[in-house]
Amino acid sequence: SSFDASANNVTVTTSLTGTISGLSGANKLSSAGDFTAGVANLTSQLIFTGTVGTGTFTFTPQSGTAVTSGSVQVSSGAATHLMITGNASQNAGEAQTITIRAVDASHNTATGYTGTK
Repeated sequence: SSFDASANNVTVTTSLTGTISGLSGANKLSSAGDFTAGVANLTSQLIFTGTVGTGTFTFTPQSGTAVTSGSVQVSSGAATHLMITGNASQNAGEAQTITIRAVDASHNTATGYTGTK
């Protein structure tokens, strides 16, 4: 018999800090369109938004055995804006140290940024 995604949803979780989206059921493979010949094609569907780092993704079917991916490295995206951090309040005439970083849409430092100030 063939795999019935609607009857045996596959939940996707990650050890990374962030959100999984882009699948038919948010973080679940839950429709026949999520699979081609019984194999999930996550290249164009799985979207991870969160912090950079190394982690794994776990795929847990409603019935059956869970499978965990190998180690995955998530890198920052392209710079979308500058983030300025410093003290929450400032007295006139007093010095303050601020930090300006080029960051991606998830506020990760955009390490590839080569623009000017």
